[in-house]
Amino acid sequence: MIDARLVKLFAWVIGVLMLLWLLAECLGGADEADPRNQDLDRDTEQYAADCDRAWQALDLVGEADGASVDAVVDQMATLGNEIEDPALKTLAAAYATDAQDLVAATDPDDLDEALARYQDAAAFSLALRCPIT
Repeated sequence: MIDARLVKLFAWVIGVLMLLWLLAECLGGADEADPRNQDLDRDTEQYAADCDRAWQALDLVGEADGASVDAVVDQMATLGNEIEDPALKTLAAAYATDAQDLVAATDPDDLDEALARYQDAAAFSLALRCPIT
């Protein structure tokens, strides 16, 4: 005869699996019947392009110095204007502002180190949103 504990364990496992299945169904991905979700590939491509531009803007931070900060900020603003995602656009604008602030507040001898530390911290934050390509 089958042990009652084995039957209870089997029923419990089946119950948990059914609960997980229901949870997955309720919290599932995009509704394919919704017309707003028909162009998911384009949205993914646009976000990837926005991420690429955000990474380019972050890379420009390292080129900023006392003589070229205005030109670098203009390049970053141009990249920021091409970004459609509002969160990434805000990040790109913050990079430009922070680069200006760092150049203005840091001694020229320590500028390279300060910019490198800023880029490292910002790269970590950006990597959480966008994979490095």
